[in-house]
Amino acid sequence: MSAQTFFVWDIHQITCTPSKDSSWEQATHDFEALRQQPVDDISPNIIELADLLVNEARTSDYSEVFYESYVNTNLEMKTHPKTACVAIPTPEALHGEALDVIVPLCEELGLVFYDTRGMVAYPDGTIYPPNIARGMALLKEKRALAKQSADIYKPEAQVPRDREDFEKILHPFMHDCLERYGYQRSQVTSANVIDSLEVDGCTKPMPYGHVRLTGGAEGKNGYFILKIHAYFVSPAFEEIYDKVSLPTELTRQSPYLKLDYMNVCYSSFSDKQKQIPEFINTEFVSKLDEVDQIDSYNQLFLLLHNKIAKGHSHGESADIQLILAKLAGREDFDELVTQYRDLINNSPNDYVKHRMNERWDRLLEILSTVEPLE
Repeated sequence: MSAQTFFVWDIHQITCTPSKDSSWEQATHDFEALRQQPVDDISPNIIELADLLVNEARTSDYSEVFYESYVNTNLEMKTHPKTACVAIPTPEALHGEALDVIVPLCEELGLVFYDTRGMVAYPDGTIYPPNIARGMALLKEKRALAKQSADIYKPEAQVPRDREDFEKILHPFMHDCLERYGYQRSQVTSANVIDSLEVDGCTKPMPYGHVRLTGGAEGKNGYFILKIHAYFVSPAFEEIYDKVSLPTELTRQSPYLKLDYMNVCYSSFSDKQKQIPEFINTEFVSKLDEVDQIDSYNQLFLLLHNKIAKGHSHGESADIQLILAKLAGREDFDELVTQYRDLINNSPNDYVKHRMNERWDRLLEILSTVEPLE
C-alpha cells in the first residue's frame, strides 16, 4: 500500500509563497490550500516528473520496491484529480531511496517538493526546516563522494599510486562504517593534520563524555599506512585533572590528550583495492567494538589499571587512575591509594617519583571533595 507522503506543485503554474519568504509552517499552509485548488490541467512539468520516474524505475540502479512503485507513475498521473498540488504515492520502506531521486528532479523541473513528514524543498535549492537542509547538504556531499569512489574503485586493480585517489576510495567505506557506529564528522582537526579523509576530529558521544578520533592516511606511490587513534574525553575528569596538574602548552592546544587513547588501526595498503573494504568490515569494526566497550568511568579506570598488571606502568598515571576510580565510585578506592603510593615509591623512574610526590597531597585533598558519578 502506497502512502501519500510526497507532494509536488509547480511554481510556474500557480501563485505561491516564494522560497525567500517561506518557512516550514508557511509551506504547510500553502500545501493545505493547493491540494484543494482545482486547475484545468496538471502541470506539464509534473507530467514530465512522472515520465522521468518511470525511466528511473526501468534502470537497474534501484530496488524492486522502487520499480514496482514508479514504473506506472505516468499512467497513474492521467487519473489523478486535477489539483495544483499532486501526490506522489510512496511506500514507507521506500522513503529514503525515493527522496534521493525525486528532490533533485523537482529542482530541475521548477517544482516544489513537500514531504508531510516535515520537509519542503524549493527549486532554487532552499530547504526548510534549516536542520533538514543541513542534513540534505551532507547527504548530497556523501552521494558525490560515493560516486567519485565508485568511478575509481576496481576491486581487482592495485591500490592507486596517488594518496588522494586512495583516500577517495577509502572515504565512503570508512564513513559508512563510522556512521553506523554513531560517529559524527567535525570541522575541527588536530594541529598540523591535512585530512581529506575527514576522520581526524570525528566524535561519538559516550556516558562519560565522548570519543575523538585522530589521524589519517600517510604514504605515496601505491603504499599507504592508515593510522587512527581513539581518544577518550571526559569534561568531568578534565575539571578535576586541571586542578591537580596545571595545563601545559600541549594540553591547552589538544585537551583530548589528558586522559588516554586506544590504537584503532595501524594498517598498510599496497595490494588490490578490495583490501580496503575487507579491512573496514573486519579489523576496523573489531577495533570500534573495543572502543565501544569502554563505556564508563570504571572501564576507563580498568583500561589504565590493567597496564600496571602487564608491567607497562610504574605509576606515571596514578593521578589519572585515582581520579577515574573516584568518579567510578570504586569501593576499593582507599586500597588503590595505598597500592599506587607503593608503586610510585618503588618506581625506577626518578621523574615519575618527583612529579607524583609534587602533586600527591593536593590530589588526595581535591579527591576528598569529589562525588562519584557512577
